[in-house]
Amino acid sequence: MTNDIHQQAIEDSATTKAAYTIYILYLIICIPALSVLGVVFAYIFQNDAKSILKSHYTYLIRSFWIGLLYFTISALSILIVIGILLVPLCIIWWLIRIVKGLKSLMRNEPISNPKTWLF
Repeated sequence: MTNDIHQQAIEDSATTKAAYTIYILYLIICIPALSVLGVVFAYIFQNDAKSILKSHYTYLIRSFWIGLLYFTISALSILIVIGILLVPLCIIWWLIRIVKGLKSLMRNEPISNPKTWLF
């Protein structure tokens, strides 16, 4: 029984460290390949995640795909000038979302609504 509890603590620690790492990779937005690496890690570790971390991995994966959609639309809309305003808004959206998730993870709290499109 003690070994099971110890093993679960080690697994939780590994998935928690992975979540921290993914949030940090996402914060380095000047190198987009790191976000791709982060979402790959999120998919790998999501199956091992327990209750609180499960919401973080859902949030991380959705952040990547929603962010990709928002950035693609913004980049394409540069051609009609509105993208000049939308790209900075996407960056702000991304940073707020990632910092919010990281803050919740540090407090050992789940994401209240991991499937949101906003923050």
